[in-house]
Amino acid sequence: MSMSPTRRILPCILFAGVMSLTVSLEHGHAASAVAPDPAIYETLKAFHGHACAGSIFGARLGLAAREALKEAGGTGKFKARYYDLSCPVDGIQVAAGTTYGNAALTVEDRDEHRLILTADGNKRQVEARLTKKAEEAGLRSRDLGKKAKSLPEGSPERKRLEHEVEEIFAWLRTAPTAEIATVTVLSKR
Repeated sequence: MSMSPTRRILPCILFAGVMSLTVSLEHGHAASAVAPDPAIYETLKAFHGHACAGSIFGARLGLAAREALKEAGGTGKFKARYYDLSCPVDGIQVAAGTTYGNAALTVEDRDEHRLILTADGNKRQVEARLTKKAEEAGLRSRDLGKKAKSLPEGSPERKRLEHEVEEIFAWLRTAPTAEIATVTVLSKR
């Protein structure tokens, strides 16, 4: 099966968009103490293929870790190590600019929502983890989403559940960083 020229170039276009967003975030307000720029979530949805708590988790962890590493004086390119092979990986790639394709992201599948971000220039590191509140919200959205999909499309109950899931996603996207992630500086070498 041959791919059309459009399908072959789409990943390149998405990557270029992700990288330009990363550069604009780097020169803007990055992962502020409040909510990040909403445009990042549109880019993430296009990159990941759908909106979900996991990809949002990754974006929030990536942004929080990136900001903390810069504040800790991290220099050079950043490299990420994540400990769960799941949806957050795409959020990390988009938000931290540490893509698997440029060898700036490695994944160890240990079922841990934990991100270590390292500055290549001086080896400073930070660790970002989800808060219990964020993890619980993500689990609730997953459970509600499963229930919604089991109901007839367009039914009032399904619409109600889908709306509740969207409210959880909105909270995950806009809550202050401290409600979503805890970040610890591991080394200040």
